[in-house]
Amino acid sequence: METRDLDYLLAVQAHGSIGKAAESLGMSQPALTKAIRRVEAQARLALFERTPSGVTPTPAGSLFLARARRIALEYEDALKEMEALRRGEQGLLRIGYSPTVPGSLVLGACRQLMIERPAAKLRLRRRLARDLGELMFAGELDLIVAPQLSDDDGDCEFVELFHDSLVVLADNGHRLHRKGSLTLADLAAEDWLLPSSHIPVRQQVDEAFRQRGLAGPKLRVETDFGSTSLLHLLRGTTMLCVAGTESMGALRGLRALRLGPEQLDLRRNVGITYRAGAYVSPLAQRLVTLLQELPFSRIT
Repeated sequence: METRDLDYLLAVQAHGSIGKAAESLGMSQPALTKAIRRVEAQARLALFERTPSGVTPTPAGSLFLARARRIALEYEDALKEMEALRRGEQGLLRIGYSPTVPGSLVLGACRQLMIERPAAKLRLRRRLARDLGELMFAGELDLIVAPQLSDDDGDCEFVELFHDSLVVLADNGHRLHRKGSLTLADLAAEDWLLPSSHIPVRQQVDEAFRQRGLAGPKLRVETDFGSTSLLHLLRGTTMLCVAGTESMGALRGLRALRLGPEQLDLRRNVGITYRAGAYVSPLAQRLVTLLQELPFSRIT
């Protein structure tokens, strides 16, 4: 098997079609079909099966493709390492960070890195933590700065920077601010602005309501992205939302409700994550050090 065979397999999986995969690879469909059959002959198992809409991996194919993806990433890492040796510390560093991580932390470290390494180039992406994790495991990001991923997300290394806790925010004029210590039952009748149901923090909120025998939060606005600009939707309304403590300074007129962690525990570890065993370039290593040295990373 040749390394290009891995690219062929992964392209077929991505496109779900031999024809579309061949077109994306710049080769003929018969040539790609022959290559796939050659790999299947070596594996002694069918890796794809035809469906009305194209092709899909067999159970054995799914296992094989998972390993093929890891091998392809390892090979890509090896090439990056050789390129770094050839060019010194010059190169591109691809960084992802989540909206709940203070921009001053990430951008401050990036600014210092560019001062120290004039030839370095950076590519920044700002996404929700789970989306960043998917990009990282797909080999599109070198490292991410975000709340710690769950063990189910994949095999990775985590360098902790600080602890913090998300809070429930409401407009300053919200009637719940006039009450003392609140319970989730006090919040059950309120409208909420929350991320989509596949986002971990939304799942935590839903689970906390469920454990107390409450119906899920009344969803008024649902988003598939994170941004402090969303807080503008809360001002002058009775909606509630979950946000990081650093967000409270992003918009005047909002503050946290007095809801104890025994009601809704949203404490989290925030840090730097990269794929286990991945090549960590000198640029990436220096950025990690800079992030650890910035004052915000000492918050506990």
